[in-house]
Amino acid sequence: MTINCNVCFYDRNSDKNQFCEVCGSEIQPSITLFEAAEKGIQEGETQTVLQTDEQPVNFHQSINQNINQNINNNPVTAPVHTNIQTSSPPTLETGEKANILPTNSANPTLITGTIAKLIPKQVGSPVPEFIIDSNNALIGKFDTNIGPVEIDLDGFYGDETVSSTHAEIYFENNQWQIKDMGSTHGIYIKPTGKTRFGYRMNKPEILNSGDEIAIGKIRLLFLII
Repeated sequence: MTINCNVCFYDRNSDKNQFCEVCGSEIQPSITLFEAAEKGIQEGETQTVLQTDEQPVNFHQSINQNINQNINNNPVTAPVHTNIQTSSPPTLETGEKANILPTNSANPTLITGTIAKLIPKQVGSPVPEFIIDSNNALIGKFDTNIGPVEIDLDGFYGDETVSSTHAEIYFENNQWQIKDMGSTHGIYIKPTGKTRFGYRMNKPEILNSGDEIAIGKIRLLFLII
């Protein structure tokens, strides 16, 4: 077996020589390709064994570190419960009707704001005003055969032109109206804002607050309160 010189590359030096036969340089024993390959395989196996032995330790340490990091970054919070109660709109049962009409506490048969009154337009009248707090009222004078009326004009100046049941004021279809009950001298209306009375009534008429009514010769101011 011969050894190559690393200086002059002489390749016939005996493996027993310590110095090169040509240049006299010290000869370093060379490693064959087979020996180098064998040495590399052994070193690789050694490194693999070392890595295999260390892997479980590093793997578990990595898992523990990740778990701790996730806990610190995402702390667990308890769910928040609120006591806010939601309300739902009231419902009506089948066949039940809602009472949406306001009523007068003094008289539940009347809607609030439908009470009316008549104010006589006479100085020193026996009655200063007549309150109509029901759905209808008769205008006239007391008669023994008929009885009393709600608006009695007996004793007023011109009461001779007033019949016993002269007229009726009533609330219907959300409106105040007046009709002649077969009087002798009739009914006349001067609408609010007008300067003259109209012709004698021959059919029911609607009354507005501020209208003036003539029952025969007696004049009354109609007001809704």
